[in-house]
Amino acid sequence: MNLLKVSILTLFITTFSFVQQSRADTSAPPIKKQVQEVAQWFTGFFNNAQQVANSPSVPLITISSCNVQLDGTNPLAETQNVYLEQESSGFERLRLYSFNQRNSAVNLSISSFLNENTVRGLCNHFQSRRQLSINNVETNTCNLQLFWEQNSYIGNNAPNGCITNNGFKVVSDITIEQSSIDSLDKIFDKKGNLVVATPIEFRRVNSV
Repeated sequence: MNLLKVSILTLFITTFSFVQQSRADTSAPPIKKQVQEVAQWFTGFFNNAQQVANSPSVPLITISSCNVQLDGTNPLAETQNVYLEQESSGFERLRLYSFNQRNSAVNLSISSFLNENTVRGLCNHFQSRRQLSINNVETNTCNLQLFWEQNSYIGNNAPNGCITNNGFKVVSDITIEQSSIDSLDKIFDKKGNLVVATPIEFRRVNSV
């Protein structure tokens, strides 16, 4: 193949890739809809029982999450607040996940609670009683951006991650789909040594 043909072929491939990328970009739903959609996909009941069946060394973890209203905030604001309870035999994790728009992506802010006893079991209540006090939410948040891809939202907060109360750093990767949540939290100690890095594959088992 002569140089002219190679140049034409390279130009064609580059142009075709650009057109395909442009089509992919324009097919993304508006950010407002993305915020609503990913929050909806994130709510419900999930566990990683299927993963545990294939890898018994991985702990069984369950997720219960539901839409909540945060007292002291504008109910018409374009933020979707989701309360989450994550449980296994070794730990319990209660968090507030807030989805909103930031530029061309969905911003996810993760907050802990000052008093967890007042929120535990919140998803067992009717929707009208799922109220959270903003005064019970930690002001420090862990943030990452979620980017839309066909049938999924993908995000990570590498390399900075989030600093825990004990000074460890958590770098998170997450993929959210309509019936699944795949997550990987890499936990580093104060010296930068990797302590934990186990991917967890949650699958929807019911809906709230």
